[in-house]
Amino acid sequence: MAELHLDITFDEDNRIRVMPKEKLKQTEQLEAECQGFAEKIGAFSGTVDMLVEVLDGEAAKIEEEKMRAIGQRNRAEMEAEARKRKQLSMQAAIQEKTQELERLTFQLNSLERVEREQQGLIEKLSNNETSSRSGMPPEFMLPLSHRDLLIAQKGPPAGQA
Repeated sequence: MAELHLDITFDEDNRIRVMPKEKLKQTEQLEAECQGFAEKIGAFSGTVDMLVEVLDGEAAKIEEEKMRAIGQRNRAEMEAEARKRKQLSMQAAIQEKTQELERLTFQLNSLERVEREQQGLIEKLSNNETSSRSGMPPEFMLPLSHRDLLIAQKGPPAGQA
């Protein structure tokens, strides 16, 4: 069998040690460094956790602002569409009013023409009384359009058949 060379020593507390004193000190130093590293990792983990919380808070704010911006954009688009609908509605109302104005203007012109014709007829009839004494048939005293109506109703005057 191979011989094992072991150094058995006693430490300051009179405990038995199988490891040489120098290696024991290195091991203890390594253990202390590991504890320091573990503490630093714990502190780093706390810092990372705090950073994650801050970033989550900022992400929530960003998401809220993003939703607000989307809402404003949608509202702006809806406003533009509403304006277009209102413009089309107003244009349709303008067109409708314009057509009504044209119709009423035509009707006014027609009524004015009828009024002028009636005034002319009244004048002719009043003049007819004076001219009937002169022997002219009353049909010839009327305006042309009324004379044609009268002739159509009665037939042509005697002697013009």
